[in-house]
Amino acid sequence: MGRVPENFSVDLTEERLKIVSNRLLDVLDEAESFAQSPNATAWFKGTANYGLPQGMLKLMHEDDNYPWITLANQTMDYTARIGNTLVQFVVDDPHAPKKTHRVKRNAVERQQIGLDLEEHNPDIPLIWRFYLNPKSNGVDYSPSVTLVGFDINENVVCMWEHEDVISSPISGEVAQPVEIDMPVVSLKHSSQKTQESK
Repeated sequence: MGRVPENFSVDLTEERLKIVSNRLLDVLDEAESFAQSPNATAWFKGTANYGLPQGMLKLMHEDDNYPWITLANQTMDYTARIGNTLVQFVVDDPHAPKKTHRVKRNAVERQQIGLDLEEHNPDIPLIWRFYLNPKSNGVDYSPSVTLVGFDINENVVCMWEHEDVISSPISGEVAQPVEIDMPVVSLKHSSQKTQESK
């Protein structure tokens, strides 16, 4: 599994995956912020991590800066096209998934895969999932985004994990040196001490 998604699909370039992943991390942060409200119900907390990314994708779909991303459907199992490659979005841990049913293909994917199967190589992923994991360490809020490619039998063929790296240097004010005069130190003689004590 050392091959990157672009080796399987020319649509899934590193640049595009990073753009989508950074936007997904932003909306996960937004969902986490909203979840801190005393008004946030369990239902809201459970659906915000799924609903906000859907809204983000709708905005990207309408934005001329991202002509390579479109929405193939807007149902609950919303599916995006990155170029011509279909991708679904799942809130789960890709390394220990609980929502294994989310690898099943939806109607849009079944139609596309029906065409691809005519010349299909079993080592090439036909099913792509972006996994949004708000708690990648299992306890604290530590979001991660991972793209996983599955073959027709739902075996993992490719896994790409987004690394959130700060690309610009962190700057701050540099402390300026301050000149301090040397203190004048002198020894007191015993005769001075005697006079002072009188």
